[in-house]
Amino acid sequence: MRLRDLRSASSFRLALSFAALFGSASLLFVGAIYFLTTGFLSGNPDERMRAQAVSFDSRSPDNAEAMIDQHGTLDPANRRPFGLFGPDGHWIAGNLKKLPDPLPTPEKFFETSVRSEGQMTIYRSILHQLPNGNRIVVSRNIEELAQFRLQLLDMTISGLVLMALLGVVGGTIIGLASLRRLDSVTLAIASITRGDLSQRLPARGNNDDIDRLVRVVNSMLDQIERLMGEVKGVCDSVAHDLRTPLTRLLAGLERARRQNLSREEREVELARAIDEVQQMLRTFAALLRISEMEDGARRASFREVDLGQLVADVVEYYEPAAEAKAIRLSYAPGPAAQAPLMILADADLMFEALGNLLDNATKFTPQGGRIAVEIAEGPVIRVTDSGPGIPAEEREQVAIRFHRGSQSRDTPGNGLGLPLVSAIARLHGMELRFEDHRGGCRVALAATVSPLSPPMSAAGGLKIFNLLRRSPAKALVAASN
Repeated sequence: MRLRDLRSASSFRLALSFAALFGSASLLFVGAIYFLTTGFLSGNPDERMRAQAVSFDSRSPDNAEAMIDQHGTLDPANRRPFGLFGPDGHWIAGNLKKLPDPLPTPEKFFETSVRSEGQMTIYRSILHQLPNGNRIVVSRNIEELAQFRLQLLDMTISGLVLMALLGVVGGTIIGLASLRRLDSVTLAIASITRGDLSQRLPARGNNDDIDRLVRVVNSMLDQIERLMGEVKGVCDSVAHDLRTPLTRLLAGLERARRQNLSREEREVELARAIDEVQQMLRTFAALLRISEMEDGARRASFREVDLGQLVADVVEYYEPAAEAKAIRLSYAPGPAAQAPLMILADADLMFEALGNLLDNATKFTPQGGRIAVEIAEGPVIRVTDSGPGIPAEEREQVAIRFHRGSQSRDTPGNGLGLPLVSAIARLHGMELRFEDHRGGCRVALAATVSPLSPPMSAAGGLKIFNLLRRSPAKALVAASN
């Protein structure tokens, strides 16, 4: 972070813009006060001076001269000097001895400076011509008004300078704080682009605009890290889990080629090979479906679905399989599903996810056991069985592709059922979770966002991540949409 970077910081430029705006507004405000105040302080005395000058029109020359001399006697400090002059400009009476040069326009106020006892004194005056041709000058000392003007002007300039300094200093502080925060975000992003997906953008927790963007990006990074982790482990898992069926397939074909088998034995080997290939195809099909779910391509088919009716259909579909093992399968809609509970969903995918949960429950529940399905507030769909359950230490791993728990190693399958359920759940703004339950297993699909607002997919997250690298503003708009 360098000081020269402040010139390009939007927060610094914004702070200076506000300082200039408020400075201009303050200048206009103080200017208005200055002109209104000086105008008020000058206006009323000016009118009195004009009235005094005009009042001499009705006086005789001798009376006017006497009154002006009397005024001079009463004003020894020359605070309001008067002067009476003849038509040719010679002095007749008063404590103002000389007409201004050049001669001002009659009936117009003017300001003049007079040196008296080594000091310059500022007077405001008016020249009035009497009916007999004489001229009278009525003045008043405006030194205090001039001092007030100067002080007000000095205060205005000082205030503007102080405001400019405060604007620059405040803009620098705000700009440096903004740069420091953005630098921490930039460093985190740079670390992420180098491959460290465990990094997260720092948040202050004050819920400002940057914090909201950071939360969206961090949520996207969680999704990307999870997907990248799964992709990283899929290759090893595929190689490990497909090696056995491929080895069996190769051994059967080699045996069929080397040995002189009868037609019936050859048919058996071919049937085994076909079974192995079909099993591998089912595995790849499941992988492709999980990728399809995580890509969010199926969200275009979302429609309003009655969740209670959907769960009832799944339960009805699996009742024969449960009855075959003498398992008591029950469905309790609960208060949340008493009225139609409409959500945005792909009915086929939700049917498949719930079907996988019931299929697993039927598979692992012993004969004569029980399975209960319920809908709670949230909405939350719970499937509870009386089977062996899933150990707490394995609950996070069972949703990983190809992972098989200790209770299911001897059961046919490829370890992709629960990952598919988890992918479908995320597509619908839900999460797959395992809850504690004595004497069995309880699996739940719980909504994490509004059921009428499907969540951001991995593809959408990657799109926002790419936008973030090019334009943070566009990334925020894309995330909010």
